[in-house]
Amino acid sequence: DIPLFVTIDQEGGIVTRLGTGTNLPGNMALGATRSPAYAEAAGGIIGSELHALGINVNFGPVLDVNNNPGNPVIGVRSFSSDPNLVGELGSAMTQGIQQQGVAATAKHFPGHGDTAVDSHYGLPVVDKSLAELKQLELIPFKRAIDEGIDMVMTGHIGMPQIEDEVVESKQGTFPLPATLSDDVITGVLREELGYQGLVVTDALNMQAIADNFTESEAVIKTFKAGVDIALMPTILRSANDVTKLESIFDDVIKAVESGDLKEADIDRSVERILTLKATRGIWKETIDPVTLEEQLVEAKSVVGSPEHKALERQMTEAAVTLVRNDRKTLP
Repeated sequence: DIPLFVTIDQEGGIVTRLGTGTNLPGNMALGATRSPAYAEAAGGIIGSELHALGINVNFGPVLDVNNNPGNPVIGVRSFSSDPNLVGELGSAMTQGIQQQGVAATAKHFPGHGDTAVDSHYGLPVVDKSLAELKQLELIPFKRAIDEGIDMVMTGHIGMPQIEDEVVESKQGTFPLPATLSDDVITGVLREELGYQGLVVTDALNMQAIADNFTESEAVIKTFKAGVDIALMPTILRSANDVTKLESIFDDVIKAVESGDLKEADIDRSVERILTLKATRGIWKETIDPVTLEEQLVEAKSVVGSPEHKALERQMTEAAVTLVRNDRKTLP
C-alpha cells in the first residue's frame, strides 16, 4: 500500500517531457535573467503542474556548471558557467519545486559540465582532483545539500583522480564511472559533502554503462557504491521483458545472501525512500479519496493555466540578452 515514486525529466527548455502545459524557458535563459525570484517561480510552476498530474519526483534541476563550450549534452540545460550563480538559481528552483510537494533532484553529480562526450553514447572523463572539483563543480551541489535537496542523481562520468579503479572492455581501458564508484558516491557525496538523502542513478541503459556492464553488474555495483535507487537498469517493451527485471532482482538477492551486498545498506536505502515519501506527502497514514473526475478538473485548472503562461512570458522577455552590438545597430 506504499505509493510509488512517479518520476519525470521536466527541466524546462529543451528537456520538457509533458506534451502540454507551460513551456518554460530553459535554465540558460533563467541564468540570463540573474533572478532567483524567476528561478523559484519556474520551480513552483513545474512543481504545481507535476503535482496536479500525480507526478511526485522531478529529475531536476540541472546543477552542472557549463564551463566547457564543447559540451554536447549540457549546454543550455545549465544555468551558467559561474558555479555560484548555478548554486543560487538551482537552489531557488529547488525550493519552488519542493514547496509543491514534489521531490527535486540535483543532477548530474559530481558535475557533467566540463565534458566533451555525451554519456548517452560514451563515457565522459573529468580529470580533476577533489580540490579542483571543490572550486567549481561541487559548489552548486554543496549548496543544494545544505539547503535540503531531496535527491541527487549520479552522472556516468569517469573521475580518474578520485576513483582509481579501471575497467577492461572491448573498447579498451577506462575509469570506473562515478555512478558505480564508492569513492565518488560514498567518499565524496556522503562523507565529504555530508549528504544523507536519496541518491538515484542516471539511466543505467545509457551506453556509458550498458556497453561495459551487464544489467545485474551495474545495479549491484551502484548499490555497493552507496546509491539507493537504480534507474532504468533494463528496457521493458513487452510483458516478456519483465523476466529481465526479475533476473536482476534475483541477482541482487543472491549478492545479499553471499555477503557481496550488505543487507544493512539495503535497509538504509529503504529507510531513506520511506522517509522521503512521508516528508513529501506521497505516503500518508490517511488518504482522502478523490475521484478521477475531480483530479482531472484540478489538473486542467493548473496545467498551462493563464497565470503560469503569463509568468512564462515574463521570464522569457527578461531573458533576452544583447550579446554584441558593435555597429550600434540596436539602440
